[in-house]
Amino acid sequence: MLSPPSPRGVEAGRLSTAVVTIYREHPLSHIREATREDLTMRADGTFALGLRHDGRPARMKLYGPELGGLADILEGAPGSGKSVTMLTILAAERISGVVSIVADAQDGMSLPEAKGRTYHFGAGKAALAATLAGADAVARYREDISAANGWAVFTRGEPWSLVNISLDEINQVLAEDAEVTDDFRKWVVAMVARALTTYRKLGMGLRIAGQSIHLADLGDSDKIRAGARRGSVWLGRVDSEQMQRMASSMKVSTVEVTPIPPYFGGGDGAEVEAAWAGEETPTGPVTDGMAWPISGGAIGLMRVWLVVKEQRTYPGLIRLMESAPMPGLTPEEDRVYHAAYEHALRYAEDMLDGTGGLERSALNAELETVADALDAYKRDGADGGLPVGMPRPPAKPQTLGDLIVDALGAGLMRTRDIRAAVGVGTTGGPSAASVETTISRLSADGRIVKGSTHGTWALPGGPQD
Repeated sequence: MLSPPSPRGVEAGRLSTAVVTIYREHPLSHIREATREDLTMRADGTFALGLRHDGRPARMKLYGPELGGLADILEGAPGSGKSVTMLTILAAERISGVVSIVADAQDGMSLPEAKGRTYHFGAGKAALAATLAGADAVARYREDISAANGWAVFTRGEPWSLVNISLDEINQVLAEDAEVTDDFRKWVVAMVARALTTYRKLGMGLRIAGQSIHLADLGDSDKIRAGARRGSVWLGRVDSEQMQRMASSMKVSTVEVTPIPPYFGGGDGAEVEAAWAGEETPTGPVTDGMAWPISGGAIGLMRVWLVVKEQRTYPGLIRLMESAPMPGLTPEEDRVYHAAYEHALRYAEDMLDGTGGLERSALNAELETVADALDAYKRDGADGGLPVGMPRPPAKPQTLGDLIVDALGAGLMRTRDIRAAVGVGTTGGPSAASVETTISRLSADGRIVKGSTHGTWALPGGPQD
């Protein structure tokens, strides 16, 4: 007998056979950092997110070669390692050439490293909704082009890249006590439902993460379960009720899913033995990154690769992200995405502020304008291989990014001066949030650069002081 009791692993292939493993110390209490090779997607659509208890890679799908885009759910309490897991996945996407469209409802506080290192990063509740609206516009564009060409399935790179939409802290929008209006919540739920039912065949996946996710909050829970069975569920440290609820929702019945303790060494009878000896319960390292991953109906225990924090950030993950070029949408998709995003952001902010009491019919009418604009970006056979007869685009409308670049043509400007130059605060003008988001995108794309003084911007090659 080993004392104190050691972690155990039980794996059964069928009722008559099983492998029982007893460890002297928890095999996941020490784990290494990820390498670029770990985070590179294989031909089967998977990458190594971390390690299993038996030392084998814990693999996660970024997409299914036979299924297309996937739906993933990540759930974990604060300190469980959920945000680090999300960042590790985003690093894998960038290394593997997958376009990452990201939104963090917690004003960007959960995933700050993703800003400027993914195709798009939206910070805040309004930006989360607008990010979904932009992705939905791209999905509609792909639907139209696929229908025109008779494409029944998605083929990566022909002509579009794989796209994954990641929404963090979504409980701040969907939870019953979330500080949002009913119309706003219904709008987001409707877009999530559409993503789960139509994005797969268009090469687009959806990943949602939060501290407590109730499938019923997402509308049709049967659709959520069906979508998640094609993708993955990551259950980090949550209370036993939440753990069992999610496992039950995913119909995982062959494995006992137990809560993950905050520290290694804090379970398996350690508390009882300490009490018997009149001592405090011993604790080991924290269990951040430990999770029960569910994929394809199978479940196991794993831990995400180690990430070292320095000065409130993760330089190792940043280096991995920046080791590969930033994947992006096609020029046509890019215009579609940002046109829809900027329209939707304005309305989302109004809905959250309660200014004007936005009617959903008005929002739908405005988004119809965006949908109509898709026709402007469809190109005929001479331009893009579409069937002859598709309308040629009119002159490209000037985007908010174009306006910012034009304003900087006069020289170095502060952010507040840029806002004024592009019409923030005027009737029909953009919001301050959309200007700041566009500035970040332009900086990441290299179209503008930071000036020599804080809060200033300039064009590359132009005066910067």
